[in-house]
Amino acid sequence: MRLPLLATLTLLVSHLATAATPDGWTSDLAKAKAEAAATQKDLLLDFTGSDWCTWCIRLRKEVFDTDVFRLSAPKQFVLVELDFPQDASLISPEVRKQNESMQALFGIKGFPTIYLTDASGKPYARTGYEKGGGEAYMQHLTQLREIRLQRDNAFGRAAQLKGLEKAKALKEGLDALGEDLVAVHYKDTVGQIKQLDPQDQLGVDAKFGFSAAMGDLDSALASKQAAGGETLRSVADEFLTKLPKATPQQKQSALMSVLNYLTPPKDNLVALRLLEDVRKLDPESDSAKTAAEIHARVLKMIEAQKAK
Repeated sequence: MRLPLLATLTLLVSHLATAATPDGWTSDLAKAKAEAAATQKDLLLDFTGSDWCTWCIRLRKEVFDTDVFRLSAPKQFVLVELDFPQDASLISPEVRKQNESMQALFGIKGFPTIYLTDASGKPYARTGYEKGGGEAYMQHLTQLREIRLQRDNAFGRAAQLKGLEKAKALKEGLDALGEDLVAVHYKDTVGQIKQLDPQDQLGVDAKFGFSAAMGDLDSALASKQAAGGETLRSVADEFLTKLPKATPQQKQSALMSVLNYLTPPKDNLVALRLLEDVRKLDPESDSAKTAAEIHARVLKMIEAQKAK
């Protein structure tokens, strides 16, 4: 029996939608946030490459497709798949645009990356593939969810306080989170603490302010990458002049970040000088040891180029 063309196309579209977004998951972030707010759940954001990423496929098979995850996870989370498939037909242009926007917002550099957020989309934990199957992964997620409870308890107390005591409670909330999360997603809270504690008695600016600034440095370096190594080094130097209280270790981190944007072999000499400066800042640090190893590899690269 031959189906009419319209019916056939309808079945095909339905099949593609199912293939792109597994049962129990959604690709509509706005809808997911509304559901999470209405049901008092958190969001689980899965940044994945469903048709090419080996570890993403393993995570789905070993964890997300298990009965224990399917039954337990939706009780705590609204599940959101943010897919980056090689097969463009698996997601719509609108979903791709949404996913790319979220990739930029969360600074996703590898797959799979899992973020846990509150209903508003504010992240409180990040993870990825974990071996052990569905039950172990659910225990892992439950432990991570405690971070949000610690954050919310501290922020809730802060709302009832003033001055330095308020700043202390806010800091307690930030301390429950990773520095990378705070640097990108909690700049407003860090700014609030700085106003309450202008002398930085609590050390929040020293701890989190530099991490936040590093995000700005990465953006500046990315925007200037085409200009070449000398310009990139100048960007980092200018960045450090604005941070007179930066420790030698923090300065090393800033300089090492430049390496991510240099292009060998044309920037090899810039890399060598930069690595030498990193080692001088604190010769005994882990960054200095890493810099020495990279320095040796760059020298070999230069020698190999000369030999050709």
